[in-house]
Amino acid sequence: MIKRKEIIGDCTLYLGDCLEIMPLIDKVDAVVTDPPFGVGNFIQSTGNKRGQAVTWNECVPSQKYFLQINRLSKHRVIWGANYMNCFEGKGALVWIKNQPMPDFSKAEIASVSWGNKVEILNYTWTNFVNTKVTTHPCERPVRLYEWCIEQIPNKPCSILDPFMGSGSSAIACVNLGRKFIGIELNEDYFNIACERIRKAYDQPDLFIEPPKNLQQIDLLLDKK
Repeated sequence: MIKRKEIIGDCTLYLGDCLEIMPLIDKVDAVVTDPPFGVGNFIQSTGNKRGQAVTWNECVPSQKYFLQINRLSKHRVIWGANYMNCFEGKGALVWIKNQPMPDFSKAEIASVSWGNKVEILNYTWTNFVNTKVTTHPCERPVRLYEWCIEQIPNKPCSILDPFMGSGSSAIACVNLGRKFIGIELNEDYFNIACERIRKAYDQPDLFIEPPKNLQQIDLLLDKK
């Protein structure tokens, strides 16, 4: 069920369960997403919790989610592939986080739907050295999503993130001139994403040019 829908620029955002909403939306060029890893409330070796306690990270998405994701998209980038075993081939993306803490992951792995090689991004992002802008405990850097989108073949025009969170993937699409569809179950994170996207459009990057085929589609629509 769609609890709420927001359209901000070229971003269409849905509040609700993506398993219920994905059957209702059109196909996209690519899915770029970071689903729950199923690692609980980030318990450290000291017994303390990192950030706020959450209830959405107790298990990984079921196969039903991935069937919908595959149906909707030509290409896919899915972070946490080592937790979900969702590899489609031999290719992968690896993010080196430069994490100094011994009990935390030093890197994260994404499955991809193309190619046979591994690409690596070295971008420091830890609990101690980062530029987090939201209260989401698993906020990802916008640069990570920009890099993901830049790796996808044929310069995709439309991106879906069915686990949008606080909207870093949406900001990357705004920065790169892509159309974006985001789905988020948590209303607090949904509101954060909406606000971030509005601010991103208020401060556009004048050096970003939308993909040519996206411009051609818009021109055709204007003639009708």
